[in-house]
Amino acid sequence: MPATETEFFKRYGPWALVCGASEGTGGEFSLQAAAKGLNLILVARRPDKLAELASEIRKAHGVEVVTCQLDLSTPDAAPRLQAAAAAHDVGLVVFNAGGDSVGGRFLDSPYAAWRTLTQRNIDLLTESCHAFATRFVARGRGGIILVGSEAALGGTGRLAIYTATKGYMLNFGESLWKELKPRGVDVLNLLIGATDTPKLRRVFEKNKLPLDAVPLTTSAEVASVGLAALGSGPTVVMSATESSDNPMVSTRLRRERVEWQSRFLDNFYGPSE
Repeated sequence: MPATETEFFKRYGPWALVCGASEGTGGEFSLQAAAKGLNLILVARRPDKLAELASEIRKAHGVEVVTCQLDLSTPDAAPRLQAAAAAHDVGLVVFNAGGDSVGGRFLDSPYAAWRTLTQRNIDLLTESCHAFATRFVARGRGGIILVGSEAALGGTGRLAIYTATKGYMLNFGESLWKELKPRGVDVLNLLIGATDTPKLRRVFEKNKLPLDAVPLTTSAEVASVGLAALGSGPTVVMSATESSDNPMVSTRLRRERVEWQSRFLDNFYGPSE
């Protein structure tokens, strides 16, 4: 059952940090978290977009907003992200930055280009989750939302590195969900499909495709589902129905699998709790 706004603030407030917050789903997560009373740290590359969103949030919801201009694909991004959050009592982190910034076939781009994806989607994510989760466990509460992609469910041509990094995020997030839940910290993988964002609209325009070429989910719906489902992870696939019996996308069956696999490991390492 989704938490009330008061319960949400008490569990995940008073500050939220949103990566990839300049527009699209990151912008919606920021707006909807602010509507629940949370102060915000907005992180993205473009200072103009950050300033615009920060002003909109302050006017609409009266919360505190600070911005951090940061390219999350740089090697020093994780410590800089921690520095941006150090002075604030952060209780919620949304990792929303992770799109395919290279695209195309694996051999069509130099490996240096692909390294930007692995740096952001694996190295930055892992180091940052370790740091924030440590803080959350110490305070006894908190939440982490990993905005992934249905591409995590299998490989596909022209998305080799992207699907691989999203698969990493999925397994990493489900493992963290199991480890951190007993310690008061909620983790949610939110796997989205085609979503109506400014970035996707630019892709469609570049490739001369109509906006209705495929069914699109709104950014507002993505953020609403993610914030509502945070306490009931580990994974929600946006395109799946609640009654789905497909083990790849069913929230219930994925949760049961994580629980079963974790108990199975007791045979090797002893009881985990």
